[in-house]
Amino acid sequence: MGSSAQECGCKGARFCALCETTERVRKLRVEEDKHTSYKVFVYVPARQLAIPTDNLNSKSSLQEIIDETDACHSTSAENAIKIDGLTLIHDFLTEAEESEVLEMIDTVEWVQSQSGRRKQDYGPKVNFKHKKVKTDSFVGMPEYADMLLNKMSEYDVTKLGNYQPFEMCNLEYEEVKKSAIEMHQDDMWIWGNRLISINLINGSVMTLSNDSKESLCYVYMPHRSLICMADECRYEWKHGVLAHHIRGRRIALTMREAGKDFQEGGELYEKYGAELIRLGNIRVPLNKTSA
Repeated sequence: MGSSAQECGCKGARFCALCETTERVRKLRVEEDKHTSYKVFVYVPARQLAIPTDNLNSKSSLQEIIDETDACHSTSAENAIKIDGLTLIHDFLTEAEESEVLEMIDTVEWVQSQSGRRKQDYGPKVNFKHKKVKTDSFVGMPEYADMLLNKMSEYDVTKLGNYQPFEMCNLEYEEVKKSAIEMHQDDMWIWGNRLISINLINGSVMTLSNDSKESLCYVYMPHRSLICMADECRYEWKHGVLAHHIRGRRIALTMREAGKDFQEGGELYEKYGAELIRLGNIRVPLNKTSA
């Protein structure tokens, strides 16, 4: 393959290390960082508060965020804010559980995605623009789903229990590819209130931004941690993972539940919801590598 050929899945305004020098990317209009003037917070899970800090900015590194998060465990909570619906659980998985899940994940073929990521999708094909759903390639969730869902219920049945995933998506990030996912809000038509992501292999940062409040919040996620974004965090804040917050390889195991219209009694339950729930309860066996 020639050196000018693009070897990634990027298109439009998205790019990664593999395509950043291509003509397509060179022609892109680089937007100014609108977060430079935003008030910066770091989330401290032990206090369940986002603590304001003058020591960080919109360009802060992963290590700077880790250090400031540690420092804010004992600093004043004056002007701190609570982001309703944000939950971070350290050590959600044990080292043995993480290894077992990773072994099963890596037996499945990875598909190129955008912004330097690769992905594995378990779920329907959704046309968000035209609001259509196809289930042809949806055969169920991977076999490790039950272990994760059971642990979620055991940890906090109120916040994390009764979770019926409509989609599980494993996203692989690599530092050498400058992998990232831009600031965004997940679709609100098909996906429900609670977005779940389990951070594997290496720690990273979930960056939250609230444009109406001109606020930026860094949530440091150690590896094996779980983050849940619901309620205010889901609907009033955007979220993303920036390329300079990736070290080595990272996998985000992400789950999304059904929106209200797709749940029993909802307008789209009969058309889509019932079948998606049925498929979501099927488990796909995976071939584990031999020891």
